Amino acid sequence: MKLKNKVAIITGGSSGIGQAGAIALAKEGADVLITYRSNKEGAIYTQNKINELGKDCEILRTDLENIEDIKTIVKKTLEKYSGIDILVNNAGDSNFAEFLDDTLENLNYLFNINVKSIFYLSQLVAKEMIKRGGGNIINITSISGVSVNDSGLTSYCTSKAAANMLTKGMAKSLAKYNIRVNAILPGSIDTPLTRRKASKKVIKRTIEMTPLKRIGQSEDIAGMILFLATDDSKFMTGSLVVMDGGLIL
Repeated sequence: MKLKNKVAIITGGSSGIGQAGAIALAKEGADVLITYRSNKEGAIYTQNKINELGKDCEILRTDLENIEDIKTIVKKTLEKYSGIDILVNNAGDSNFAEFLDDTLENLNYLFNINVKSIFYLSQLVAKEMIKRGGGNIINITSISGVSVNDSGLTSYCTSKAAANMLTKGMAKSLAKYNIRVNAILPGSIDTPLTRRKASKKVIKRTIEMTPLKRIGQSEDIAGMILFLATDDSKFMTGSLVVMDGGLIL
């Protein structure tokens, strides 16, 4: 097993990419703490799947806009396990709003969830990783951070662009501690969030525009999470890995 005796934190692990990523890491031997905001049932499902693999999984309800909740993620992980080796900053959100109708409140919310939570949680976790001699931080951002694919997603795209640059800055700063930091930039992925936020018409149009003629599955991204979390990618840091079926082309 490539991740035997490793400990991972995954935010937003109750469904979609986070859930698939948590299970993928557990299959390779990692114990996992996942956070969730409202979907406790989904978090318990993830936990049960990981337990069936013979690995431990803790679940923690977390509001990533709350600094104390972010501190608790690290505290609970250290109380349960011996340290932290892998952090997957997966949780995020999007809101559709045309620029002239958008609000600072929406922009602030998206930066709190999509950028500031990554900054603060990664900072806390990196200090613990240094004690372990290194680690891996993986940020799930979006191709929307490099391409504005809809006029109603200006604030969302801006937050994801910031998360991409944050990834690069963290990678440069933390390399001397043997901490690698990379980001995965998914295109349209079939997750509960996508189904809730995007209409069937939008999804159909996206498929038509995608060279591979489908939207992605959570397991597609989970495979890359696993790759970046292991020594298979030991010479990668600061990379922004696009996984979008060719849509950005």
